[in-house]
Amino acid sequence: MGTSEWFKVRGWNIERLLFALHRITGWGLTAFIVLHVLFVHQVTYGERAWNSLLSLDSTFLGRVVLLLVVVALIFHGLNGVRIMLIEFGYLLTEPKEQEYPYQVWLKNRRHRGYVLFMGILGIFLTIVAGVILL
Repeated sequence: MGTSEWFKVRGWNIERLLFALHRITGWGLTAFIVLHVLFVHQVTYGERAWNSLLSLDSTFLGRVVLLLVVVALIFHGLNGVRIMLIEFGYLLTEPKEQEYPYQVWLKNRRHRGYVLFMGILGIFLTIVAGVILL
């Protein structure tokens, strides 16, 4: 298995989608941090270069990109908490012998509840961020 498995959508469920989005947002946020450091480095080239970069932030496109970064951060953070709760055993059912076909984790009421909570909180925070940024 390699990275090509990330893009095979046959047989996907919500858990697989959350997994894929977590990886995509992780890579996107990493790219943003690298680009952010490079842009902040432009301050060493003088005030004129710095102001030209700041003018990009004040455009509508710049605000939309910033909103997308905030949405990725919200999702990645909330999904990361979900993953930690799974790792600590709080969102898992009682262990039992697995039989084929394997059950998906989201049949657990606590896990479904957290995913629903994560979605509602994510939408609320996105709306708040959208109002502030746009």
